Amino acid sequence: MPLIGGLLTLRAIFTPAAYYFESSGHLIFWMWGWYDRLGIWDYGMAKGFISDPLILNIGIICTVLIIVGASIFIVNSISAAFIFRKGNRFTKIVLWVWFLCGILLIIAPIFWMAMVQIFPPFSPIPVGSDPPLNFWSVFFPAWAVIAPIITGALSCGTIILFKIIIVKSYKKANRKI
Repeated sequence: MPLIGGLLTLRAIFTPAAYYFESSGHLIFWMWGWYDRLGIWDYGMAKGFISDPLILNIGIICTVLIIVGASIFIVNSISAAFIFRKGNRFTKIVLWVWFLCGILLIIAPIFWMAMVQIFPPFSPIPVGSDPPLNFWSVFFPAWAVIAPIITGALSCGTIILFKIIIVKSYKKANRKI
């Protein structure tokens, strides 16, 4: 499960974190620290960094957090099969790393959303846009924002359930002795 979650989360980096239509008919995708402006008839008009340095830095920080968290998930889930066979000595390290990565994946999009709310002048939501846009209608439905949160929550929940099952089976084994 962490391997699938890590791969889905890496895909979220290449998915728009926000989008809106300009009155001129252009669709602008905001992909964390990047943007892509698409015309209705012609594709790929402009690609590059977001011009506001604060949002650019916040987007790049979130991107780095998501890449690091998802990459560690993928590497650890591949190596976990070998570690679990050798005994319980290394499993605690793997579980703690998964848990911390899950927390990072939950924090990154929430950090992005909070910073955009706190600093509305730097928000990618245009002032006086047509139609008027609010924060949640632009950001909340985006897969890029939801996927890391779901992956992080599932990984943390999996680890908590795993620890509960291990503790119960350990106590049951000790009662029989």
